Amino acid sequence: MQRPRTRWLPLILLLLLAAAGCNRPAPTPPDRPPAVESTQTATATHTATATATITPSPTATPSPTPTPTATAQPIQISDAVRPPEASAPSPQDGAPCGLVDTLDFPVDPPLAEEAYLIQGFGRGGRPAGQHAGEDWGLLDRPNLGAPVYSIGHGRVTYAQPLGWGRDKGVIIVEHRFADGSRILSFYGHLEPSTVQVRAGDCVERGEEIARIGRPRTPPHLHFEMRSHMPDEPGPGYWPDPASAGWTGPSQFIWNNRMAASPGVVWSQRLDGALLSVPASAVSDAVLVTQNNGIQALDVADGTARWRVAVADGVAGAVLSADGSALYVLDQTGMLSALDLPVSAEGGQPVTRWQIALDAKEDVALMPLADGGVLVSAWEIVFHELDGKWELSGQRQMTAIAADGDITWERTRPSSLYWQPEDDRWTLAGSELVLAVPGNDARVWSIDREGPAQWTRAAGEQYTVNGDQIWGFDAGTVYQLQPGTRSVVEVASLPAASPGIEAILPLPDERLLLAYRDRSDRRLLLLDSDGALIWDRSFASLGAATPSLLLAGNQPLLLMQNATRAGTRVDLYTIDVAGESLTRIFSGGGPVASRPATAWSDGTDRVFLAIPDGSILALDIAAGG
Repeated sequence: MQRPRTRWLPLILLLLLAAAGCNRPAPTPPDRPPAVESTQTATATHTATATATITPSPTATPSPTPTPTATAQPIQISDAVRPPEASAPSPQDGAPCGLVDTLDFPVDPPLAEEAYLIQGFGRGGRPAGQHAGEDWGLLDRPNLGAPVYSIGHGRVTYAQPLGWGRDKGVIIVEHRFADGSRILSFYGHLEPSTVQVRAGDCVERGEEIARIGRPRTPPHLHFEMRSHMPDEPGPGYWPDPASAGWTGPSQFIWNNRMAASPGVVWSQRLDGALLSVPASAVSDAVLVTQNNGIQALDVADGTARWRVAVADGVAGAVLSADGSALYVLDQTGMLSALDLPVSAEGGQPVTRWQIALDAKEDVALMPLADGGVLVSAWEIVFHELDGKWELSGQRQMTAIAADGDITWERTRPSSLYWQPEDDRWTLAGSELVLAVPGNDARVWSIDREGPAQWTRAAGEQYTVNGDQIWGFDAGTVYQLQPGTRSVVEVASLPAASPGIEAILPLPDERLLLAYRDRSDRRLLLLDSDGALIWDRSFASLGAATPSLLLAGNQPLLLMQNATRAGTRVDLYTIDVAGESLTRIFSGGGPVASRPATAWSDGTDRVFLAIPDGSILALDIAAGG
C-alpha cells in the first residue's frame, strides 16, 4: 500500500507561525544567532519497457592522505565591500522630502542584526487572511519601549497615536525613488505618547519616529510596505496581500540595498525559486519559478523575455539537453513539453505535447541525452512484516522521449529523507549520470534502455563541475568516471565531524576544500595527486555554511547564514597564490526554507538566487 509523503512537520510549523501573529502571544526571543498555460494536445502513449543491466565498477584507486597542520594559520581576510552611499535628503519636484538613497530596517538599523522575525509576510493567522506585513522583536532586550526608525528618507502621510485603537499608534511614510516610483512604509503598535511626527513632516533614514507600545498582544512592531492606503491604517491582514498592493518588506529592503552594491549588473525580486542548476542557465536566459509560472530572464539585464503560466503550480521543470525545449510538471501530475522561442526572434513558448503522470510532489526532472526527460518521483511505501507495519522510501523513475512516448518505468529504493534538490546530475555522451546523496547514496547511468546502477557510490554529497561529478563524504573526495562507470578516490583526510563541507576542482587540476573539525574551519589546497599544499583557518567567518564555485578562473567562497531575521550571504574571492580572502559582496533576503544558490556562466559574472528574495548578476571584477 502506498501513501504520499506525510507533510505533518510543515503543517505544525505553519500553525506555530500563525499563532505568533499580531493577535497572538509573541514567542520568547530565540538565542542570538551566529555572527503552464498552453493549448491541450493529445495524450502520449506508453511503449515497451526495456530491461536495464548493471555494469560493474572497477576498484577505486588508492590516494594519498593530506594531513592538515595541527594548528592552521588564520587566512588573511580583507573587505572590499563599500557601504551604500548615504546622502542627506534634498527636496525636489515630486519629492518634497528628497529621494531615497538606500533603505534600512525599522528596528536595529541598518540590518536588524540584533532583531528577529516573529511572523513573516503572507503567513496565515486570522480568518481575514494572510499577514500583510512582518512582526519584529529585539534580541536580548524588551520589545516594549524599543525605538522604531524610518527605513528611508520620506514624507509622513499618516500619524495617529491611537490609529489602531486598543492596538496603539500608527505611522505611515511615503518614499520616493530616483526612477519615479514610490512605496509606503507602515509602522504599527506604537506607544501613543511617542508618536510625535505629524502628516506632512519630513523624516530621514535612520531617524527615530516612535517606540514600540503595548497592544492587546505582547509588544512588537508590525511593519508593512505597500503601494496604497497612504492615509489610513488598514486591516493588517488580507486574503492575498501580495496581489492587492502589499509587498514583502524584508525582500523589498534587501533587493534595494543589493541593487545599489558595486558590481551588481542587475537585480530582480524573486517571488519563487531558481530552476535546478546547471539547467537554469542556457544560452542567454535564466529560468525561475515565479508566481505560478516560469519566467525567462535575460542574463544581460534581468528583463523578462517570456513567461509560461502554470495555473496548478509548478512541481518541477527542466530544459532539454540542447536547451530548445522546456519540460514542466504541474502539481496535478500533468507534464508539458514546450518548444522555446529563438531568443533573437522573440515570441512565446509553444506546447508540443502533454501527458498525465502519477507524480505530483517531491519530484525531480532531469534531461535525457536523446532530448527526452526523466521524471523521478519519491513516495513512502508501507509494508506489513510479522504483523507490524514498516515504511521505506522508493523512487519511481519514468523516462519520456522527446515525442512524448513513455520509453520505460522503473522503481528503485530511496532514502526516507530524500529531497528533489539533493540530486546531482550531468550529461556524459549518450547517458545521464545521476548521483543521489545521503545514507544510501547511489549512482545511476541512464539512457533509452533504462537505469544501470553503479556497483559503488561515491560519498554522501556530490558537486557538478562542467561535465564532471565529484563526490565527497566527511573525509574522502572521489571523482566519478562515467565512461567506465568507476569511482576514483582522489584524497582522504583524517576523520573529523562534519569533515569536508565543500569541494572545488580548479582548472589546473588542483583541488580546493572547505573542511571542518570540532575546533576549526579550514580551506585546504591539494595538488593533482591529492597532496596538501596549504591549509588556512577561516573560523573567524563564523558558523555560516560555505560553498565553493568558479567564475572564469577565479575561485570564490560563498558563506550563507540562516538567522531568525533572514538569510545573509557574503561572497569572497580566493587568492590561491596569496592564501587570502577578499569580501566583494554582502547581501541577504527574507527567512527562506531553502538555501541560496550561486553559479557562473563561465565568465567573470556570478548569479545569485535567494528563494523568495532576489536574483541578481554580479560582475566580480567590479564588486566591492
